[in-house]
Amino acid sequence: MMPVNIVYLSHGSRKYHDQTRFSVLTLLHLLLQQQRDDIRIVVYTDDAREVPQHPLIRAIVLQRAELAAFRGTFDYVHRIKLNVLRRASNELDGPLLYVDCDTRWLDLPDDIFSRLRGDGGQAPLCCMHVPEGAFSPAFFPDYHRYVQQKQAQLQQLGIVDTSSLLMWNAGAIGVPAGSTAFFDDVIRVSDYLFTRVVPRNWVEQFALSLVACSRYEMVALDTALHHYWNYSYEAPLYLASFFAAQPPGLSVPQLAAACAQHHWREDELKRLQAAPEHKRQRRRNKLRNSLQKRRIDLKIAIARLGLRLRGQLG
Repeated sequence: MMPVNIVYLSHGSRKYHDQTRFSVLTLLHLLLQQQRDDIRIVVYTDDAREVPQHPLIRAIVLQRAELAAFRGTFDYVHRIKLNVLRRASNELDGPLLYVDCDTRWLDLPDDIFSRLRGDGGQAPLCCMHVPEGAFSPAFFPDYHRYVQQKQAQLQQLGIVDTSSLLMWNAGAIGVPAGSTAFFDDVIRVSDYLFTRVVPRNWVEQFALSLVACSRYEMVALDTALHHYWNYSYEAPLYLASFFAAQPPGLSVPQLAAACAQHHWREDELKRLQAAPEHKRQRRRNKLRNSLQKRRIDLKIAIARLGLRLRGQLG
């Protein structure tokens, strides 16, 4: 049976490594519980020491220069994910299912694994986390307007059918084996849109939705995975406390069982969210992110001015 590769990207500060470790270990526990050998966990990381060591887990090291290059001309952080997935689809045998680090596994979606492998000659599909909704004047109105007004430009990018277009949450992305060309197209569409639509925050997710919906049947990973994206500041604090409380000397399977059996405390996350000191830090983070967006806007404005002066702006 062709193995399915569950792919993670873990780089940067401690909080990302902790979140990845927790998610990986909840998945590993399910695999060990069911004595599975048809799933491989692959972590692309800037520090292999942060990845749990187990025969079912493989760490692939990303160099600092490689990560910088993946961000592209305009320093778009989500472009790293797309380029890592392009690399993964090129070097890993079998289908792949990318999962964001801010997740925890609750179940193994075997029907989706089967469809990704193409068992029984089934048509290929794309699996993403959940559909967030149809574009409309009330839901991502700027993206909706772009789709309505720029059909010719989208067709030139290979987006020939937007009739079933939805905005899909990109916390999970599953594609069949040999999908390098798919990620080539997503990167090309994302790069094109990044200088042409605002807000830019969700351009990577917009590009993935455009390309995937135009060529695949779409299915949701949904309840197999808990994606706690709405606690981006609080969850790392919560997980740091969890790992600090674990007894020293636990084996990887034992730590995996502790992660999987941990009672996820939504009330504790809400308490952290409401604490005054954490509110202040979130405001500082928001200001820092806003400044980064302004720097990107300036780079794009300068680039577009140069193209306009040369008569090359499309």
